[in-house]
Amino acid sequence: MTDASPRPRASLRNALKLLPPASRRMLTGSVVAGLAAGGASAGLLTFINAALVKGQAANPAAAVAGFIGLCLLSLTAGVASEILALRLTQRSLHDLRLWLSRRILRAPLQKLASHGLHRLTAALTDDVASVAHAHQALPVVFIEGSVALGALIYVGTLSGALLLLLLFLLGLGLGVFFLAQRRSLRWMRLAREADDALFGNFRALTEGCKELKMDARRRAAFLEDELGVSADLLRTRNTAGFTIFILGAHASQILIYAAIGLVLFAPQFLANAGADAATGWTLAILFIMGPIMAIANSLPVLGQGFVALRNLEALGVSLPQEPATDAGPPLALKRPGVLEFAGVKHRYRAADGEQGFVLGPLDVRFEPGELVFIIGGNGDGKTTMALLLLGLLYPESGEIRLNGETIGEDERDAYRQNFAAVFADAFVFDSLLGYDDPQSVAQARKLIVELDLNHKLSLEDGRFTTTDLSRGQRKRLALLAAYIEDRPFYVFDEWAAEQDPVFREIFYKDMLPRLKARGKTIIVITHDDRHYHLADRLLRLEAGKIEPLPSSWAAPASDDRQSPAGTMRKTASQTRPAAR
Repeated sequence: MTDASPRPRASLRNALKLLPPASRRMLTGSVVAGLAAGGASAGLLTFINAALVKGQAANPAAAVAGFIGLCLLSLTAGVASEILALRLTQRSLHDLRLWLSRRILRAPLQKLASHGLHRLTAALTDDVASVAHAHQALPVVFIEGSVALGALIYVGTLSGALLLLLLFLLGLGLGVFFLAQRRSLRWMRLAREADDALFGNFRALTEGCKELKMDARRRAAFLEDELGVSADLLRTRNTAGFTIFILGAHASQILIYAAIGLVLFAPQFLANAGADAATGWTLAILFIMGPIMAIANSLPVLGQGFVALRNLEALGVSLPQEPATDAGPPLALKRPGVLEFAGVKHRYRAADGEQGFVLGPLDVRFEPGELVFIIGGNGDGKTTMALLLLGLLYPESGEIRLNGETIGEDERDAYRQNFAAVFADAFVFDSLLGYDDPQSVAQARKLIVELDLNHKLSLEDGRFTTTDLSRGQRKRLALLAAYIEDRPFYVFDEWAAEQDPVFREIFYKDMLPRLKARGKTIIVITHDDRHYHLADRLLRLEAGKIEPLPSSWAAPASDDRQSPAGTMRKTASQTRPAAR
């Protein structure tokens, strides 16, 4: 699909713009087949009325052939239209989800965080499904509309006055219905807002399940005041919206019954039209009721689809897109270069719009093959600095340079491909995702044993047999995935925080030295002061600034203080400022 951002205004035109060319052709085919089926059905109406009024045809064989032909055309065209509509729905679900997923992956991290996971999840599930179902409903509207149009044309051939009367009654009915539809769509928009809140509650339910189980008072408040309120709002708003739709549809149906009543109770009204016209009028009214009700039943689906489309368009417009880098040759074949922060500054805005936490300005330089520990207290900006290093957050001011080249917006995604990272809240995938070549698979199997994960999982056909692991085990699996990426730079955010002493030793005294021996630049966020002496350099962050280490922090002499490269630890006061 195209990634061009549509305007934040739901319309039939924009609904079609979200379809790729193949789906548009499928929609066109479904509509054309539907029109053919509707035309055949209208032809059958004419044929049946003529047979009833005129009796046996002059050429019975030709009449039978014509009747069978119209029946077959109506049947085959209707089946073709419905099958194409079904395939269109499934393709739309597929394409819309991939379109939105690509936009999410190419959006800046700050924007995604501002929207919230629950809103993105609701868009990927409910909104995409509603738009796809609306696409499926469009051919139904065209099919039934063509049937109704054929019936109207037939009435017009019988009597112009009767046609005008029927159009007047249908116009009144449609006017009542569209007035009801406007009110209904307002309720549906409110229901969509409640849906976002409900998905937020679902996330709290799944991620906070342990905490809710531990406190009956909190659990009851969550169920009644949070989840219950959101679910009730969604229920009441959807009920109100669909009730108005139903009332509007049936109110308009009364006018159709009024047209039938003219035949039953005011036959003199049709006397001037003749017997043929009266019979045709009655058949047309009975015939037209089915299509009109089918259209009325499809309109709520279209209404929900347009509400969802408006939400998708607003979300798409509000997600600016970074230039993407196609997967190419492994960047890890390149040696790491000099990485510099030159006056880099980043700030978080407080909820009231006032200035919040500020990191920087930072002037720091990372040499190729260096092992650097970033230390400091909680909330001092270590993770923010790591996200800036990785190109996931953007500096408000200052520059990030790699090998002397400033990293701008166009280079940011390519820059990120130089890094492998394990985050504090690392997510683990159930497959190697792009690293299923024989060499990577062999290395992964070896690391599974080294990281003592072989009793929990194995690697089969490029997939792990389970990811249902403890937090410490999940971090080990994330380390495995980062290790086989073989990138020039490695960033670890509190990797050892949830490991037992044995694996902490393995991490600091085996895994990190092995990466360093391969020439990697390694940046580790840590509180493990017992292992500070293993770093080439310590950077201490305090309140968003790099501060010198106190003299009392001098590391004790140790035989394992040196890394395989034989470099010695340097303090932050020895950090070379970034070149300008």
